[in-house]
Amino acid sequence: MREVHYKRDLNSNYMILTDERTDDNSYEERMITENRIQGLLPCVTQRREKNTEYYYEITGKQSMTLLYERRKMTYDQLLELLKGLWKILENAEEYLLGADHFILEPEYIYLHTKSEKPCLCYYPAQEKNIRESFLSLAEYLLGKLDRSDTAGIEFGYDLYQRAMEPNFSLREILQRYNPVEEKQEEEPIAIQTVSEQPSVQAQTLEKTGSWKNFFRKKPKKPRMEDYVEEAERLGSGSVLFLREQGAPKETMCLAEPRREGLTLKNQDGEYPDLHVTEGPYLIGKRRDNVDGCIPAPTISRIHARITKQSAQYYLEDLNSTNGTWADEVQLNPYELCPLLDGMQIRFAGASYVVEV
Repeated sequence: MREVHYKRDLNSNYMILTDERTDDNSYEERMITENRIQGLLPCVTQRREKNTEYYYEITGKQSMTLLYERRKMTYDQLLELLKGLWKILENAEEYLLGADHFILEPEYIYLHTKSEKPCLCYYPAQEKNIRESFLSLAEYLLGKLDRSDTAGIEFGYDLYQRAMEPNFSLREILQRYNPVEEKQEEEPIAIQTVSEQPSVQAQTLEKTGSWKNFFRKKPKKPRMEDYVEEAERLGSGSVLFLREQGAPKETMCLAEPRREGLTLKNQDGEYPDLHVTEGPYLIGKRRDNVDGCIPAPTISRIHARITKQSAQYYLEDLNSTNGTWADEVQLNPYELCPLLDGMQIRFAGASYVVEV
């Protein structure tokens, strides 16, 4: 089983793979450590008494597994990913690097957080046929496609079926789906005649989305009976004070039930509090891809994650650019840190206190 762990130093984050062999430098090792090959994770090695450690720099990147944990892949994203993989394989051939040493498992494929261009891990100790590796990757990609994207689904199934063929060629399928674009002549601007003017109904429909918006009733004001019903449904200590008919007016108070889970209370009030009931709970500034959004420029798009094991919550940094701290101790990427009541947590420049 491949041994992997992570480490952060002053300026960089590393994924570390351990090879039990301690032989002299191989050709592949010299190539990846002495050259900066486009599309490969930068690598340095440290030779120990019983093994060799490969340090792959992953700063500013996140694994494919993490980026597509909460989102689906479109046709365009799949096409760009495959074009990037093909370019990396081409670059490797120029350095006479065997393709069987690439790790094509999604957790080892890293994407730039902004451009989402892929970077591959070239591991000399990896011995798996590239066709088998790519078939497993194609199966993973098929499961990540957006089901509403017909073109993407067709492309994904075609890719998977062709990957099972003994003479599969990634280059051929890319040429089929990404032909050289020819310069198209500019189409004449269509002149809209009076008869072609959209009707008032069509214009209104375009702006509002539906005629129902005109006739939709305004939400009715909540009644006291609704509050009573909600309080009875919630139970667990909810208290409702009502005044009897004809009695003097009294203050009515609906006490909120005690919230279960864990809360991260923002210390300066600049950012929202984060309430976690179950894991995994993703934290970052990419609102459409996380559970708790911290809209700060120093926060990574997907910055950290909180998980729950039995009754214990754990915090881990997800290879963020500016780091995560627990009681002023910086966490290594993917290091599990148990969260305790009153603990001081800092995501880059955003400070929180743990409330259990």
